[in-house]
Amino acid sequence: MKTLITLSLLVCFTVSGYGKANFLKRSELINKAEAIAIIDLGELVNPGKDKDDLFSASGEGVRGKLWSYTQKSKAKVVKLLAGKLPKEFFLYGGETFICAQCRLKKGRYLAFLRKDEEYWVGANWHLSLRPIKDNQVEWYVSEEQRFPMKYQDMQVVMKQIAKTRAEKK
Repeated sequence: MKTLITLSLLVCFTVSGYGKANFLKRSELINKAEAIAIIDLGELVNPGKDKDDLFSASGEGVRGKLWSYTQKSKAKVVKLLAGKLPKEFFLYGGETFICAQCRLKKGRYLAFLRKDEEYWVGANWHLSLRPIKDNQVEWYVSEEQRFPMKYQDMQVVMKQIAKTRAEKK
């Protein structure tokens, strides 16, 4: 009987231990980002090798405190909306967390960023880089609704961000 109870407890704790991606609401994303900016993201470059990274399947990438990153791209700040960023920096993505990743692709984005050790990374998986096309940004339809997003006027979204950050203080 003891063995059955022990085994049952082990199964319960093991199942609840599996990770799950947390996709932030609009205000959470705005407030948890260390920096928010409109950026131009360049082509992917080799992220290099981290000899201590045992989690990167390709052997390429760097290891932060939370994840290993298998993608790297040069980013240029077009307009800084909140926080501090260098004018040019490397952005890392392609986390080794299978459930969610910030995949990097050349283009212009409204970026929500944070630091993992010395690496600039997305603040919330694929929601971190919101594509911009023709002065429209792919953005939350409402506070609670994370998906689907729709393209909205960039100026309206920037005002929403400024208002949300001001309410936080």
